[in-house]
Amino acid sequence: MWYYLASMKISVFGATGRTGRMVVEQALSQGIEVVGLVRDVGKMTMDDPKLQIVQGDVLDETAVERTVDEADGVVVALGPKPGGEDNVMAVGTGYVISAMRKHGVRRLVVQSSYAMSGSEAGVKFLEGMEEETMKMLKPAIDDKMNQERMVRESGLEWTIVRPLTLTDGPRLGKYRVGEDMEIAKTDTISRADVADLMLKLVGGSEWVGKTVTVTG
Repeated sequence: MWYYLASMKISVFGATGRTGRMVVEQALSQGIEVVGLVRDVGKMTMDDPKLQIVQGDVLDETAVERTVDEADGVVVALGPKPGGEDNVMAVGTGYVISAMRKHGVRRLVVQSSYAMSGSEAGVKFLEGMEEETMKMLKPAIDDKMNQERMVRESGLEWTIVRPLTLTDGPRLGKYRVGEDMEIAKTDTISRADVADLMLKLVGGSEWVGKTVTVTG
């Protein structure tokens, strides 16, 4: 089932992040209504009548509920909070899931990471990294693992998207998506193309209940 995207209203968490911003930009260009949760409104430089900003933090349950209310679907593109709590992605996503249940919103698309997911494939991908680097990455990996687990146990119509190495390249609209793909450590994908995929997913039922890898 595919919805008519232009008639949708979506909530975006991580709306001023490097991928989340792309989701907002592309959604607005397609006529989709967007509600974005933003800690610092000064970082949201877009001005569009279809864009609604909720000022707050993903760890603020009230702000999260205001962002989710009346949405047709939710996109989560959260990253680690520099200098903040180690579990912000998991805890914040938990609040999003609770708000979605409360307001009857079903479709959830979450950006994770191929390398940082804590999966068997992700661990193998990181093999060979220095011990000190792995120690630094561990809190983010644990956070992502918990985030993914919460999404899978949510009972919602979810899809987890695991991109390969992210770049700031342009949106090409050409990428590979699948549950089990041959990849190389040199594989990359632009944030713009990840946003393109996430918008397509939130507007339909393809890959519901699946964790997919995406690469260029």
